[in-house]
Amino acid sequence: MKMTALLTCLLGLLAALPASASDSDSKDVFGQEVPIGQGRPTLVLYTNRGTQEELRKHAYQFIYEMRAEKPIVVVHVDLRDVPGLFKGMAQKKIRKGHDESLTEMRELFRKKGEAPPPELESSLYMVADTKGEPHQSMGLKKGFGQVFAQVLSTSGQELARGPFSESVRKLGQVMASR
Repeated sequence: MKMTALLTCLLGLLAALPASASDSDSKDVFGQEVPIGQGRPTLVLYTNRGTQEELRKHAYQFIYEMRAEKPIVVVHVDLRDVPGLFKGMAQKKIRKGHDESLTEMRELFRKKGEAPPPELESSLYMVADTKGEPHQSMGLKKGFGQVFAQVLSTSGQELARGPFSESVRKLGQVMASR
């Protein structure tokens, strides 16, 4: 009887625990599953509203240069510094940014005389991070000042990490040599 009561309490406690960061960030702002570790290398970019320009400045060209690897690109947008009332609006802005980014990438391919790859649509995922767990796991404090990047293997194992603009060449070499 005591064992049954203990198990019941334990199950109740487990049900009350919040989902882990990996559970909460497995879907993007459109509710799609993020396919990390499913046969394609992944570039994970950790950004916030203060690092948008840096992201735009480096990400498109990097992705273009890595096109042969067909990477998944996951952009974790830190919303910890956005007031609660505005988080919904921020998520709408992220959705709009997703569409604008795909348009920019298509245009970049056309400028280079190439057709955009068919997997382009299924290569970009933007995740709204309202609590900061993924960013904190990378050591990024609220309001961090530069984009941080992580390269994951086709099986989802970390291969490299570092400040994106400072590590672009190294990250590209690691992704290409996998």
